[in-house]
Amino acid sequence: MKNLEWIFIATHSLGVPAAIAMGMLHDPVSVSTVVILAGLLAVWSAVAAFLNHRIASIDGQLRLGMVTQAVVAVFAWAFILQFVGGSETAAYGAFAVVIVEGAIRFGLMGSLVMEAAFALGLAIAMQYREREYDLTFSIPGYVFWTVLMFFIALSVGLATEETRRERRRSEKLVRERTLLEERHRIARDLHDTVLKTLHGLALEAHALKKQVNSPPAVDKAQYIQDVCQRSSQEIRDIIDELRSEAEVEGIASQMSRIVDAWGSTTGVETDVTVSGEDRSLPLQASYNLRSILSEALDNTRKHASASRVNISVEFLPGEMRLEIADNGKGIGYSGEQVYGVAAKGKYGVLGMKERVEQLNGQFSIDSSHGGTRLLITVPLVPAR
Repeated sequence: MKNLEWIFIATHSLGVPAAIAMGMLHDPVSVSTVVILAGLLAVWSAVAAFLNHRIASIDGQLRLGMVTQAVVAVFAWAFILQFVGGSETAAYGAFAVVIVEGAIRFGLMGSLVMEAAFALGLAIAMQYREREYDLTFSIPGYVFWTVLMFFIALSVGLATEETRRERRRSEKLVRERTLLEERHRIARDLHDTVLKTLHGLALEAHALKKQVNSPPAVDKAQYIQDVCQRSSQEIRDIIDELRSEAEVEGIASQMSRIVDAWGSTTGVETDVTVSGEDRSLPLQASYNLRSILSEALDNTRKHASASRVNISVEFLPGEMRLEIADNGKGIGYSGEQVYGVAAKGKYGVLGMKERVEQLNGQFSIDSSHGGTRLLITVPLVPAR
């Protein structure tokens, strides 16, 4: 915006000798007035240059642009009025420059506002011309100039708006390409460092089980191996998403795949119900919800002794509800008690609750009516 203002200041400065030349070549009401107006324009250009150099904020630049636009419009009419005493009306065309400047500064709205200012000013000039010089400005002439300026304002304004839209689209594409390259870099780093480290730890834990005879040590090694393998799968999921160029798959479809795979592995009967139109969510949101579902299913497999799990995904205006219910023996505590349970070394449910809170959602868990029922509500944010 600052560079654009410099262009306008330079243009206004060039308008100073042009105004003086017009005063010399044509027959204004007062040559001295034209020279004074040119001098005032030169002074304002100097003031605008000083302010443009000093102002750093976008709001300040916007206010400077609005003031400059108003000053130029007033100057243009003051200049035009110096030539209303003659029979020529070509001077009115000079206001087209003001309309173009309004379009470049403020888009279609700016050009149309300047056109309205021209129509109002022209009506006043007609009355002034007739009263002072007894020269009639015809209605067809008024219509001609207002319609001409309207089409100039409309065409330039629309062209400016389209140019701005194209620039925004180009900037968005650049940002998306930059983000995609960064995502690919992170995916490579995760694969080459964290994933290989976890894989190595899993192999070490597997070898350790064969080398020790103590059951507690074997259980601990098995636990380390399970954690590494689960973490590796989560890292692979993250890498897959980072590698994808767009989040085209809805969260409900992603969850259905997880549930189907879990049901095939465990033999537990599953049912997934989706209500509403499936939605693609941002990377962090979809990852958190999938992690919650995986953790809930893992808890069901380990602790619930359930024969059936029902998953319901409901899309409502502005929010999504996820319900996971099994017919097992129940978890034995509510959502308000998860911190006390975590103090005993059981962090799974607490982790799910914290993931929901990261999404500014609501979390509840209940087993008072048989089985365990987990209900999650999160606000819907479109995928970028």
